[in-house]
Amino acid sequence: MHLNKSEKILEDNLDDSINMKEIFEKYFKHIKWFVFSVLLFISLAFIKIRSEIPQYKVSGVILIKENEKGSSIGNLESFENLGLFGSETNRLENEIQILKSRRLMTKVVKELEFNINYFIEDSPYDKEYYPNFPITFDFVGDTLIGDDFSTLFKIRILSDTRFLFLNAEDASYGSKAFGETFVAELGNEERSIRKDLVVNLNPNFGRSLVGETVIISVYPVDRVVSSYMKRLEIEPINERMSKVLILSLNESVKQKGISLINNLIEQYNADGITDKNLVAQNTTDFLDLRIGLIETELAAIELTAEQFRTKNKMIDVNTGSSIYLHSSSANESELVDSNTQIQLVNLMIDEVGSIRTGELLPGNVGIADPTIISMITQYNNLVLQRNRILKSSSEINPIIINIDSQLENYKSNLSNSLNNQKSSLEIKVGTLTTQSSKISSRIASVPKNEREFKDIVRQQETKNALYLFLLQKREESVLSNAVNVDKAKVIDNAYSKPGKISPKKSTNLLGAIILGILVPFIVIYVRDLLDTKVHDEKDLRKMGIPFIGDVPFSKNKGDLLITNNDTSNIAEAFRYLRTNIGFMLDRKEWGKTILFTSTQSGEGKTFAALNLASSLAISGKKTLLIAMDLRVPKIAKYMDVDEVKGVSNFIKDNELRVRDIINKHAEIENLSLILSGDIPPNPVELLMSKRVDEIFEEVKNDYEFIIVDSAPVGMVTDTFQISRFAELTVYVIKANFLDKRMLHIPDKLNRQNKLSNMCLLLNGTDHSKGTYGYGYGYGEKKKKRFFKNLFSRKAATL
Repeated sequence: MHLNKSEKILEDNLDDSINMKEIFEKYFKHIKWFVFSVLLFISLAFIKIRSEIPQYKVSGVILIKENEKGSSIGNLESFENLGLFGSETNRLENEIQILKSRRLMTKVVKELEFNINYFIEDSPYDKEYYPNFPITFDFVGDTLIGDDFSTLFKIRILSDTRFLFLNAEDASYGSKAFGETFVAELGNEERSIRKDLVVNLNPNFGRSLVGETVIISVYPVDRVVSSYMKRLEIEPINERMSKVLILSLNESVKQKGISLINNLIEQYNADGITDKNLVAQNTTDFLDLRIGLIETELAAIELTAEQFRTKNKMIDVNTGSSIYLHSSSANESELVDSNTQIQLVNLMIDEVGSIRTGELLPGNVGIADPTIISMITQYNNLVLQRNRILKSSSEINPIIINIDSQLENYKSNLSNSLNNQKSSLEIKVGTLTTQSSKISSRIASVPKNEREFKDIVRQQETKNALYLFLLQKREESVLSNAVNVDKAKVIDNAYSKPGKISPKKSTNLLGAIILGILVPFIVIYVRDLLDTKVHDEKDLRKMGIPFIGDVPFSKNKGDLLITNNDTSNIAEAFRYLRTNIGFMLDRKEWGKTILFTSTQSGEGKTFAALNLASSLAISGKKTLLIAMDLRVPKIAKYMDVDEVKGVSNFIKDNELRVRDIINKHAEIENLSLILSGDIPPNPVELLMSKRVDEIFEEVKNDYEFIIVDSAPVGMVTDTFQISRFAELTVYVIKANFLDKRMLHIPDKLNRQNKLSNMCLLLNGTDHSKGTYGYGYGYGEKKKKRFFKNLFSRKAATL
C-alpha cells in the first residue's frame, strides 16, 4: 500500500511537469509568429513616435493669499469647527473653480489670440510656431466677425515679395504681393465672408521661407476655451500646504503653455483686485450717505443752540456751568461714546435687515466690537466668492447653494451679535444716565436755562463726534481702495521641464513588445480554447482507458501497408503497438482475437487492423485478418485485391466452408485474409447468425492472432454482435478529426463493459510538432540552423 501511494505521488509530479512542458511547447512551436508580431508592433511604435505631435508639460506655482486669518478673525475658529462658516478647504476649492472658470479662460484666449494658429507644412506633421509667427495678417478696417468664426487658409511663399493665397481645399486665388491689400473669401461651409486682407512676412522670423507653405487656422473662441479648460489641471501641492496650488498644462508648443498659465494668473489677480475695489467702493458710498445725514442733523442742532442763546441772551454758558461740567465730564464722555455706538449698531442692524443675497455689507464703520467687525469681513469675503463663481455658473450650482446657506448663517449670527451689543450699550447708557441724574440733583441750584442748554450741547457733541468718526472711516476706505494687492503670489512662474512627456519612446517600445507577445498568445489561446478536436494522448487521459500507442500521420500513400524491412515511422509505430498488445493478452499461443473499431467512419480502424496484421505476420506470427465491416468494406481496396467471397457469402450460403473464404496474401507469407464479401442489406441480422460462431471456432486453432476489422460503434451496432469473440478491443481514435465531445461514447462503452478488454489507439498524430517520434534510429531528425528552422515553411502555422 505504501509503495502504491509513493508511485501515485511520483506519477502526479511527473504529470505536472509534463503539463508545464506541454504548455510551454504549445506556444514555443509558434515562436516565429511571436518574433514577427513583436517586430511588427515595434515598427508600428516607431511610426507612432515619429508621426505623433510632441507634448510638453508646463507648470506654475502660486500661493493664495486671500482669506488669511488675522487676529481679529481668530475668535471665529471655534464657529468654523461647528460648520457655521466656510472652512479653508472650501474656500480653496472655490478659488480653484474661479481659476478654471470659462470667464477667466475666455479672457486669456482672447488676449493671447490663441484661437489663431500658425503652422508651416512639414512631414510627418505640420509644425506650429508661437510667438514668433512666420507671417502676419490684418483685416483692413475690420476684424473677424464674432468669436464663433472659423476658417483656414494657406500662404505658399514664392519669393520674398510674392505668395500664393490658397483656401482649405488648396484652390488658388492667384499670386499676391506682401503688403498688398486684396479681397479674400474666408470661412467654411456654414459661413463665408469676403474681407480685405493684408499679409506680411515677419522680418524677425530668422530664416527664409521661400518655397514653404504657411497654414493659418482660426477656430471659434468657445471651442479653444473648452479645450484648454479640459487640459488645465489645478491642485494643491500637498495637504499640509493646501494654499499653494500647482497649475499645469500639456501643450505642443512650450511657449504657448507658459504664456497661458502666466496670463491666467494675471487675470485671476486682476479679478481679485476688482472685487476688493468693489467692497471698498461700497463702503465709501455707505459712509458718504451717512455723513450727509449726520451733517443735516448736526446743522439743525447747531441752529437750535444758536437760537436758544439768542432768545435767552446767553453769551458764555460754559463759564456759568464750568464747575458742574468738570464733575460730570467723565460720565458725559462715556455717555456720548455709548450713544454713538448705539446709533452705529442701529444703522448696521437696519443694513443687515435690508440687504439682499449677494450684496455687500459696509466694512468697518466704527463699531467697537472686534467680533462684529470680523463677522462683517467674513460675510463680505463669502459674498465676493459667490459673485465670482456666479459669473461663470448659475444659482442652482451646488457651490452657490452652499454659499447662500452660509450667508444666511452669517446674517443670523451677525443680527444676534448686533442685538446683543445694542442691549449691552443700552444698559450702559441707562447706568450712565442714572449717574448723570444723581449729579444733576447735586447742582439743583443751576439755572433752568443752563440745564436746557446743556442738553442741546450734549446732542451737538454726540452728532459732532459721530460726524468726525465717519469722516475718518471714509478716509480709511479711500486709502484702502488706493492700495491694490494681488490675491495670488507667484512662487514659480510658468516653466517647462526638459524633455517631452509624449510620445515616450521607452513606453511605446515596451508597450509594443508586450502587445507583440500578447497578441499571438491570445490568438493561440483562443484558437486552442475553441478547438474541440482530439490531438494527442493527454486528451484521452481522463477516461482511464489503457493507451497502447499512436500512429503518426503520413501523406505518403506507400505507407498504407507496411512491408518487410520497412523503417518508416508507420512501421515503427506498429512494431511498438505490437509489443504493447503482447502485454495485454493472455499468453496462450493460438487464437488470440483482437477487435478493431472506432466511433465513426474515417478514423483509420481498417488501416490500423491491416497494418497490425501485417506487422504480426512479418514478425513470424501466423495471422488472420477478418473483414467484419460488412457495410463499408475497405480491406480489399487497401490491399489492391479483387473482392471475392467472404463473410457475408459464408453466412448466407450454408454450402460454403470456412476454408473456402480464406485467402493467402501474395507477398506476406504468414498473413491470411477473410474479406467481407458482398455488401448485404441486413448486416446486423447476418452477424447474429450462428455461422459467425463457426468462423471463429474453426480458425482459432489455426492462427496465433485473429485481427477483426468491425464497423464503427458510434454509427451502427454491428460490432456489438461480434465483440464477445474478442479478447482485446482496440478502439481507434483519429487525431485532429474526432470531436472531444464524442469521447463519451468509448468512455461509456468501457464503463458498461460492452467491449471486452478495451484499449485506445490514437491514429494520425502529428509528430512534427513534438520533440520525439517513431523512426528507425530513434526518431532522429536532421538538425537545422536556428533561424532557418524558425522561419521554415514546414513549421506549424498559426
